[in-house]
Amino acid sequence: MQLGTLQLRNNLVAAPMCGISNRAYRLLCKRYGAGLVYVEMLKVESFLHHNRKMMTLKYFRDDERPIGIQFAGNNPLWLADACKMAEDEGYDIIDFNMGCPVPKIGKCGAGSALMAYPERAAKCFEAMVKAVKIPVTVKFRAGVNENHLNFVQIGKLAEEHGLVGVTIHPRTREQGYTGLANHDRTRELKAALKIPVIASGDVKEPDDAIRVLRQSGCDGIMLGRGAWGRPWLFREIAEMQALGRVLTPSPGPLERLAILREHYELLLEAFNETHACQVVRRYATWYIRDVKGSPAIRARMNRVSTREEFHEILDETEALFEKELGEEAALAAVAADG
Repeated sequence: MQLGTLQLRNNLVAAPMCGISNRAYRLLCKRYGAGLVYVEMLKVESFLHHNRKMMTLKYFRDDERPIGIQFAGNNPLWLADACKMAEDEGYDIIDFNMGCPVPKIGKCGAGSALMAYPERAAKCFEAMVKAVKIPVTVKFRAGVNENHLNFVQIGKLAEEHGLVGVTIHPRTREQGYTGLANHDRTRELKAALKIPVIASGDVKEPDDAIRVLRQSGCDGIMLGRGAWGRPWLFREIAEMQALGRVLTPSPGPLERLAILREHYELLLEAFNETHACQVVRRYATWYIRDVKGSPAIRARMNRVSTREEFHEILDETEALFEKELGEEAALAAVAADG
């Protein structure tokens, strides 16, 4: 998939998510097949302040390329300044957030709240595109509510002002993450635009991605919540597109624990031990959510506070799984002989 001057290796994008899209998460998404990753979504005014926390959030390295940054805001001048800074700092692409339904973003008139003000959005588009040479895109929702669906209007404004692609999450702002993502709207948007349209929402399995691609005719898929604790979902979707089936088996319990262990070590590259432990608790819940005995493991992980304790829990869990797998293999052998 090509977004302006940026050529991606495929059409799979890892969504920018607050508290999620740190370097460790991005590297794993890249390894398992994401064609484009983003740092966490950032409020434009926070990015411009350039404090220590912001330096950590926006930190990236060349092994993550192509990499993008997404801004939430509604001030064209601030957005233009932020885009210039982002370009100077080496990002490959900039996305504008008009999709976040979180109240603390909406009360500032940003995120999906900006869907109610298309003229303001157009001024933001224009300012961002004029400020930089790198590609600019936008992610938006279907509208504020079911009585105010203006996703086609926003998409056309984006195209008219020089944005090189759009991502649609076809729920309304009012819906948040409830109900279903209506990808008939994605199809309608795709039919109205010449620039690439990326679909987001309710893609939790490879079959979901294929269904959305076929139903809407969209150009790509952005994975958010579906890839939490499952970075290999990118690989599975890529195989499904190329081969018509998933060739590589999903990781079993032991392999998931190994990936979780690596995820934690990657977190330590960016955060101190205490913060890494706090962050990994959330990821651990996702990696082991459908593993036998996960409630007990999760309870211990939710209290982890040191690197030594984290690895001790994983060592004990791996030993338990290996014992159970050995017993199952022995029983299967006895059954086969009988």
